[in-house]
This record gives sequence, C-alpha cells and structure tokens, in this order.
Amino acid sequence: MNIPIKFLWVQYIGVCSYIVKEISGKGLELEDLRVKLVELGFSDIPLIKNEEIVKDSIEYLQTLNLKYTIHSPTSDEECGVRVDLGVDNKNNIKIMEKVFKIASLLDVRYVVVHGGDVNTSYYKAFINTKNQLTKLSKMAEDYSVRLVIENLSDNRVGAMPHEFMPFLGDNVGMVFDTGHAFLIQQKYGVDMREYIRQLGSYIEHIHIHDNSGITDEHLALGEGSINWKIIIKELSKTNPKNIILEIRRYSNPQNVVESINALSNGFTKKAERFITQSKYNVNVAEI
Repeated sequence: MNIPIKFLWVQYIGVCSYIVKEISGKGLELEDLRVKLVELGFSDIPLIKNEEIVKDSIEYLQTLNLKYTIHSPTSDEECGVRVDLGVDNKNNIKIMEKVFKIASLLDVRYVVVHGGDVNTSYYKAFINTKNQLTKLSKMAEDYSVRLVIENLSDNRVGAMPHEFMPFLGDNVGMVFDTGHAFLIQQKYGVDMREYIRQLGSYIEHIHIHDNSGITDEHLALGEGSINWKIIIKELSKTNPKNIILEIRRYSNPQNVVESINALSNGFTKKAERFITQSKYNVNVAEI
C-alpha cells in the first residue's frame, strides 16, 4: 500500500545536537548525518556560562555551515542553565533574553520552549507558564525569533492536547513531539493523533523519535513501539517548517542514518520497509 507521506512544506529536516559529534562530542559526524539543520541543546555545547554568552561557542558554530534552531534550557538541564516557566521567576526571563541574543547571532528563527513543571499546584504552574510566555513572545519578536511550545509528558504543563490553545498565537506556535505524545497515549489512553487533529494548523516544528511507551528513550525510528505508518500519515496533513530527529539513543548508527533518509526521501518503499520493522506492527487495514 502506498502511503502519501511527503512533507510538502518542510524547509529543513535535521537532528538534535546531542548526536552531532562536532558539537557534543558524541554520536555521528556531519559527513555521515548529511543534514543542514541542527537543533542546539544547552547541555551539548556551552552557550551560557556564568550568566554570559560563550562567544567562542558561537564563533565555532558559525564555522560549521549549518542552519540552527534552539531548544531553550529546560528545568532539568544538565549544564545548570535552567528555565522553569511553572515558577514566576525573573531569572527565567533573564536567561531567555540571552537565548534570544544567541538566536540572533546564529540567525535562528525558531526557539523551542517547555511548559512549566507542576509541583504543588497545576493551576499555578499553568498561569505562570501563560504569563511568562506572553512576555517572552513579545521579547522574541524584538530578535526576529518565533517561539514554539512543545507537548510534554507527565507533571508538566502541556501534556494534553486541550492545554495548548491559550498559549498559541501572538508569535507562539507548536512543536509536536512524537515520543512524548506516545507516552501519554500509553499511560492515559489519549490517542497521539489527537494532538495533530486538534492542533495541526498550529504545528510548525516537529520532534520525531521513538520509545517503548514506558520511558522517554529518544530512540531511532523503528527501535521502539510507535506505529509510524499511522503517525506519519497523520503528520503529512500538517505544514511544519522544520522536522528534527531528536534521537539520543540507538542500537546501530545506521538506524540514525536510515531515520534521516526515511524523512528526507518522503518515505519511499525502501524507507517504508525500514520504519515498519518497528516492534509495534499492525495490519495495513487499520490505517
């Protein structure tokens, strides 16, 4: 069965910096990855240190002849530079302004943000996320940057599809993350396609990675349990600007390359055979 899964409007297909050896010291070399877009993570290369932008890192990144997006610091960032929009904290705004300055230096258009952590009160975390996102979206405009907010897993604002509408618009779009949506589906029974059906017109950026449905493993396509035939078909109805393979673990480096090829080639028959090697296979009649 031929599946119409060509992303007609995608500008770039890329990878996260974690698996780019020239940036993080781990993973594959750019020569093998053959991508032009990399999403920078703050734990993969020092971008802010002692509250200052690390100019040497910026200058080095400028030499790699790549396009970049940026994943802003998260609440559990390993490098120690953290942002948690669930807490009303001036430091969040201060750090994010530096993120926007970095984006401007690297000619970055899209910056990914997370909703806040839910600690004592969901409602407080939601309101804090919304209020700070409003401030940040206006600030981002000054740097010609667009914010995109990502669907998450448990204990963070933005785990369920219905949570996003108050955030979207006014220089804020959406990141659809396949791995996080699958975890929510497996735990709570919310069909991961509901994110696309309810929010598809707002999806500008996509994070693609696989997992077993239990933990956020960030595997290569086909190494986990996501039914890619169904999800990619649904995603083909959206018009994302960028797709990032947010792979952090893989059993074989070739699986990373095959994942990139599968997306880049619009899912040819060869690519279709690769993704359907997933542990979670269904009858084609279910599609």
